[in-house]
Amino acid sequence: MTTSTSDPRDPIRRRAADLGFDVCRFTGIGASWPATARLQAFLQAGRHGDMEWMAATAERRGHPLALWPQARSAVVLGLNYGPETNPLDGLALRDRGLLSVYARGDDYHEVLKGRLKQLGGWMAARLGGDLKVFVDTAPLMEKPLAQQAGLGWQGKHTNLVSRDFGSWLFLGVILTTADLPPDPEETDHCGQCRACLEACPTAAFPAPYQLDARRCVSYLTIEHKGPVDPDLRPGLGNRIYGCDDCLAVCPWNKFARAGREQRLAAR
Repeated sequence: MTTSTSDPRDPIRRRAADLGFDVCRFTGIGASWPATARLQAFLQAGRHGDMEWMAATAERRGHPLALWPQARSAVVLGLNYGPETNPLDGLALRDRGLLSVYARGDDYHEVLKGRLKQLGGWMAARLGGDLKVFVDTAPLMEKPLAQQAGLGWQGKHTNLVSRDFGSWLFLGVILTTADLPPDPEETDHCGQCRACLEACPTAAFPAPYQLDARRCVSYLTIEHKGPVDPDLRPGLGNRIYGCDDCLAVCPWNKFARAGREQRLAAR
């Protein structure tokens, strides 16, 4: 005998788990966002560097309703991609180039998007209404949504930190016109820790919770198309695509575990 539930989130969570997602939480999107002001300050300071697409889409990026006014709720999903070993160990292997953990397996956009579409189709059939899926491919700020939904909080390095998965969650979002009950927002648990700030090889954090992308190794090795400032070159070391330093040193990684998705595992 099965037990019925009046909470529409429960079957969605179960379906998400069946599709391989490690966490599924919910939030409303009608409230104002502190993230809007942070984005504006980031752009006004020129800290986005060559990423002109951020400035060009700033208005739509500033709030989910600016992107899709009909949306009422967000389903925020996380997929664990925790590495089996400490990615910082590769810094000592100076005879080879080092790739960021997220780029060592299949393209996570493809892995997540297929599953988001499956979950979205299932939700549409069950709940009705319209929905849209996102996985870092549209001007939607996923990390503030994830914090609002309770997946984690944006740490002093501006990345998401989870009490259950540490630094290693890929995020996907489904915006829907359905009204779904929100989960509690996560609070900041960084305390006095400065490990991520002090680990940055190029001093890309002018202050806690602020990033200057122009100094970030991930930006310099992926987004930036011109020559790297000579003063920053020593900090790159053997990193040729991305950087995991600020993620890997986070003490919350003591709760992290290796990801289960084989397509995301290092080749």
